[in-house]
Amino acid sequence: MCRAGALSSLLQEATAEMSELTAEQRALGFSDSILERGGRGWCEVDPFDGQTDFSISPDEDLDESRVRRWLDLNETADPRRAVGFLIAMLGSSLERESTAAAAALWHGLGLQNRRWPPPGPPRWRIFERLAFDLDDVLPDAPWGPWFWRRDQGPSLIDEEYPTETISWEPTAWRDLYLRLAFRLRGDRYIDPFIVSILVRGRLDTAIGSPDPITRSLAFAALEPFDAGEGGYPPRPPELPPTPPGGLAVSTMIHGTWGWKGDWWRPGGTFHQFILGSHRPNLYARGAKFSWSGAYSAKHRSLAARDFQDWANDVAPHGLQSVFGHSYGGEVAARAACAGTPIHELVLLSTPVTNEVARTVKPDMRIIDVRLRFDPVLAIAGARQRLPKHSKAVEILLDKWRLDHGATHSEHVWRAEDIARRAGI
Repeated sequence: MCRAGALSSLLQEATAEMSELTAEQRALGFSDSILERGGRGWCEVDPFDGQTDFSISPDEDLDESRVRRWLDLNETADPRRAVGFLIAMLGSSLERESTAAAAALWHGLGLQNRRWPPPGPPRWRIFERLAFDLDDVLPDAPWGPWFWRRDQGPSLIDEEYPTETISWEPTAWRDLYLRLAFRLRGDRYIDPFIVSILVRGRLDTAIGSPDPITRSLAFAALEPFDAGEGGYPPRPPELPPTPPGGLAVSTMIHGTWGWKGDWWRPGGTFHQFILGSHRPNLYARGAKFSWSGAYSAKHRSLAARDFQDWANDVAPHGLQSVFGHSYGGEVAARAACAGTPIHELVLLSTPVTNEVARTVKPDMRIIDVRLRFDPVLAIAGARQRLPKHSKAVEILLDKWRLDHGATHSEHVWRAEDIARRAGI
């Protein structure tokens, strides 16, 4: 999973973001040649133009194919080999592994923006090769491709817990995968179409998975990563100074749709843990702060304005600690940069956008709690390390974990002794 996330970032040429994770990439088995290149020039290569190694035969050992393609990638540092490895990984019988490969291909190659073949023979060849398979296999739920579905609004991805879950059926997935992957023949028009069908069908199913890690990978791929400025909220008029001893309230801010959950609500497990053990002033009354959780800089800017208003009403003398998960951390950072007095900002798996990086300054303590390598942020091509500063305390989880939400887990905090390490 982490390898797939790293390859997604490299295919997007997120060179600066990945340069901060050299040790982690080396631990994942990436060669020095890949680390030295860092994805530079990968976006300029069309992996579907001139590649003939994507095809998977029906009797092929996928584990052996993945190993072979991984070794080829490490030797050549060729983006085409990276795509070939991910295509082989896509056929995995493991739910999380196949979803990670699908997410990396979808986001890393920008398949959602790839154009159809031009009219005429190139487009005709698609249907000549696939017509019988499309009629015989793909319309059967849950593997129908996205372009045959009618419910393509945000309802597919706007809930932490899907109303109808789709159980993982590895045999059905492998059968479909092999029937289509066998038809990858180095055709620059047909191959991306086949890969897009497989990838988007896999992601649509993963959204309905009962497994939260599988869902998180699909969310990361299907939701566009918007790190735009979005504007800062205005400074509140006549902001009262923070008197000594006046920091009376702490609070929590949830992340985007996929990471919302109940952990941050009064009565939630993590809320109860922090309230009972570390911050007895954690806000636990009725008018808790919440925001839309939409994936856009505009919505995060609006959320920061709303948080300013909430903080001025609830904590006019300032906030002691604000715990923000994922983009909830950016909401808090935007508010802090606009003048909301926050003594301590606890970032939980927060992508390091420009707004978050600007928050690192002498007048506020920052505790940055995160995975050593976050596959969700890697798939999105997001930065995972804060700039070094004496007021910023970095807490990397000792154990390699895959769950983007692990940083707001009571069990993880206890097992990793995070509160003591962070001085909370």
